[in-house]
Amino acid sequence: MFESLLPPMHRQWSRREWVLTLAVAVGLWVIYAFIGPGIDYYGAYTWMVNNPEMYPLNAQRPWTLNPTWMVPFMAPFITLPGRAGYLAFMAATLAMMIFGAYVFGGRPIPLLLSAQMWWVLWWGQLEGWGVLGLVLCWLAMQQPVSWGWMFLGLTMASFKPQVSFIPALFAWWQSGQRRWASAALLLGVALLSVLIWGPWPLWYWQGLQGFVGDQHAGPWNASLGWVALPLFVPALGLPLRRDQRLLALTATALLVSPYLPYYSTIVLLCFNLPVWLYVFAFTGYLTDLLGTRLAWNALALLPLLTLAWLYFPLAQRAWQRWKDRRS
Repeated sequence: MFESLLPPMHRQWSRREWVLTLAVAVGLWVIYAFIGPGIDYYGAYTWMVNNPEMYPLNAQRPWTLNPTWMVPFMAPFITLPGRAGYLAFMAATLAMMIFGAYVFGGRPIPLLLSAQMWWVLWWGQLEGWGVLGLVLCWLAMQQPVSWGWMFLGLTMASFKPQVSFIPALFAWWQSGQRRWASAALLLGVALLSVLIWGPWPLWYWQGLQGFVGDQHAGPWNASLGWVALPLFVPALGLPLRRDQRLLALTATALLVSPYLPYYSTIVLLCFNLPVWLYVFAFTGYLTDLLGTRLAWNALALLPLLTLAWLYFPLAQRAWQRWKDRRS
């Protein structure tokens, strides 16, 4: 169904790979149905749906920094009785990740077994929405352009901006004149959210300054911060295919984000990366061997080496042309 829309780096999955992927996904779901506490699912996203009066408290101590228009997407899970919502959300997250890996040609088994996936399921994190948002933006930018799907993709990608919103904006920009309809609708949703929930961006901004400024979660924040901003120059300026540029912007945005927990790099594992880069799917498990700071901060190497792998052939060709001119 989607074959004509897939990027050139897409890698076809065999029937055996599909069967193994689904078996591993079901196995993970069963395991986490028993052991997963869903700490953020209950401690942040449930409160976002059920206790919106708490939003102003983000100015003093952030307990969520996700946009309030996420509420309608999470409410169908949150409002299920007992633990059913968390179990359904884990199933949805696994499905989003598998779909993302299929579209972008990633290797689903190391993705599902990764330390990043373990954390996302254990805590009930939102990375699945970020991956699905990026996928929808990629599919929506194809011909014929769908501004409705683009709007939906941008909305989901904004739930966790450091994961996929910047590359989603690239897909949006590439979608032609109809992009302004999706942008206007997203802006309308943002304005409506302020009318409904109050000036939450201000509360978030006040809380974010302390969240980042006090070195919050330093042992697992792998961000390079603003020093990585120049990396956007080659990501935007080098002669890359559209799918390569999407990957380059995804990796660069992760590095620039002021807060990069290692599990957010799971979006890169959905792409068709060389096999050797998947070592970073498992270094997060090695905290006892390497120490927490090294095992988790080392995940900055995943986007850095992804960029090196993308740009190396271009550097080789430039070097060869320079040598040819000199000879």
